[in-house]
Amino acid sequence: MRLKLPLPLEYETHVSVADALRLAIVPGWLWTHFPAGEKRDVRTAARLKRMGLNRGFADFLLIDPSGLHHWLELKRGKASLTSDQEAFGEAMMERGVPYAVARSFEDAVDQLHVWRALRPEVIL
Repeated sequence: MRLKLPLPLEYETHVSVADALRLAIVPGWLWTHFPAGEKRDVRTAARLKRMGLNRGFADFLLIDPSGLHHWLELKRGKASLTSDQEAFGEAMMERGVPYAVARSFEDAVDQLHVWRALRPEVIL
């Protein structure tokens, strides 16, 4: 009998992707994590909303050397996108902005390689 391991927590995947970017980003690329989805106390959530935080933006923003933005959303396994996340993804695609949803660390790394954001000689 083969045991099925549980999926890593989404937090762990975010940290792993951030570590991969720190280790293997192609020079000239910029990136940041966009921490908009965590549970927050009501006061902090209200302050962030008042400061302009909008729902649905993807988890990672990468900017290539030409200035083109790339957005990467991380989801755990088969977890659904929220309606705000779906709307954001559609808005990016309508504008020709690269956008992808990755459902594992491996998916994220594959997508980052497709975008040529990671140095190919670095094995992750």
